[in-house]
Order: sequence, then C-alpha cells, then structure tokens
Amino acid sequence: MQVLPAPNSDLIGLQKNLEQMLGHPLCFIKHVLFPGCIYLTSYQHNDEIEEENFYLIYEMQKDRGGLPQAKIHFLQIPLGLRKKQLGSRVYRLLEALLVKQGCASVVLEARVNSLNPSDNSVGFWGRQGFVPGVHYAFDDENFPMIKRLG
Repeated sequence: MQVLPAPNSDLIGLQKNLEQMLGHPLCFIKHVLFPGCIYLTSYQHNDEIEEENFYLIYEMQKDRGGLPQAKIHFLQIPLGLRKKQLGSRVYRLLEALLVKQGCASVVLEARVNSLNPSDNSVGFWGRQGFVPGVHYAFDDENFPMIKRLG
C-alpha cells in the first residue's frame, strides 16, 4: 500500500474529521484500479476481512454540460461501526467539501443485490437525496443515481 500525502488542505481537514468520527487513523493511497481518484482508507488495513476497513473512493470529472461533477466509486463504513448513522455523516462531510470546491452534482452506482435485498445501498443513497439516474436494467447489480448540489 503506497501511502500518499493529502492532495490539498481541504482533504487534510476531511481526513482529520473522519478519523475523529471513526476513531481510527486513515490514509490516502494510490491504487492501480482507481487512477486519478481520491482514495482514503484505513491506515491499519485489514487484508483478511475487507469489511473491517473504511473506504472513500471518488474522483472529479465534468458532467455533460462541462460542470464539475464528483463520481463516488465506493464508500464503506467498517463493519463494527455500521448502524450508527456514520455513513450519512461521512457523506455529509464529503458533500460539504464538494460544494465548497464548486461541484455541481454527484453521481454513483448504488449496489443492488437481488439475492439479498438487505444488501442494497439504493435506500441509503435515496435518503441522502440521490435520485435514479439513467436507464436501469433489472438484471444489473448497479443502479445509477445522481444528486444536484448547490
């Protein structure tokens, strides 16, 4: 795991707030599967039990109109910290940062698990103000969602 310094002072603040909220240290890393992304994860990474790690992976891009848009690839709260509203609190911190940086919208693909409906993240993202994005096929495992900021 290649640990990186925070890309900017705003992200240093986000990291510190999240560390205080979660109660454990985080670090920025570079990952081959997410080039150009902001990748924040648990400093003491548990390689054996992935669900024990914190992940926030997103990137900045442009929407069809050329406006700044964030794309969230992954947000995971460690298993032992779930069901405490931390996911919502983490997202609100991220959204405040994105608004400060002039971001016009956020897109993501919510997880859909037809075999285990309790393993879906569509409801969580809906509670954060996201709405369905583009076309969704019922056999897809990802549900495109979008939220306009401002």
